Amino acid sequence: MFMADKCAVEVVIKLGGSAVTHKNVFETVKREAILAAAELVKKLPAEKCIVIHGAGSFGHFQAHEYGTAHGFSNDTSKGRIGFAKTRLSVTKLLHIITEVFVDSGIPALGISPCGSWVTRKGRVNRVTLSPIIELLQEGFVPVLHGDCVLDDAQSCAILSGDKIIEKLVEELRPRRVVFLTDVDGIFDKPPEKPDASLLREVFVKSDGGFSNAITTSSLEHDVTGGVRGKLQTASNIIHLSKGNTRVFVLNIMSGSDAYSVCALGVLEGKGTEILAENV
Repeated sequence: MFMADKCAVEVVIKLGGSAVTHKNVFETVKREAILAAAELVKKLPAEKCIVIHGAGSFGHFQAHEYGTAHGFSNDTSKGRIGFAKTRLSVTKLLHIITEVFVDSGIPALGISPCGSWVTRKGRVNRVTLSPIIELLQEGFVPVLHGDCVLDDAQSCAILSGDKIIEKLVEELRPRRVVFLTDVDGIFDKPPEKPDASLLREVFVKSDGGFSNAITTSSLEHDVTGGVRGKLQTASNIIHLSKGNTRVFVLNIMSGSDAYSVCALGVLEGKGTEILAENV
């Protein structure tokens, strides 16, 4: 398609919702983590970097309360209010992150998916990527986010940042996707467990499953799937790119390690790389 030929994307960076917000505290950011992300992005070539952030404690509570992920249901008026409240919340976070980036000297421009991305039963059905491509070509850093969008089958749905990444991988074929989280990578069980072990590599099998044994958990109000959803996204990226897009998970506060991975795709003894089993 038009996209990959027109724009060589080096890295797509995902700022996890838990990394940039206190996920169990309503609409509360971790400003030091956003500043760390800004310092990282500032060092990268603007025209080759796309940033996507999760919603964290912005939007998830409203979406859960109103059931926005499942459409307007029978009460369309209430559903529209829930849709509007969710969007109002997630765009607050977009503004905060973009403002920190711009104040740090990054030519960042926030782009909301609502209006240009449309799903069908929660799956991306129609999308217009040309604004992202054009901004990249002009040296800007597009900043996207998980959002609520219109849906062809159920009126509305939640479009997670991870689903956005999958579409970008399919169309733009970035060399690397880096998930910046609030932990050091993927663990074999929830990292708060005393016997949890960091996995340096996670292998995706041909059927989309994982060779490693991994136990996950997620918060009740997380409507986008939590860690399980992130692992599935990583598996989808590997298959969509036929293993050509490298996938990494590491701590947003890891400084030089995060820069090294985002710029070059190498690990400095920290983090996790997710790759095809036969690589």
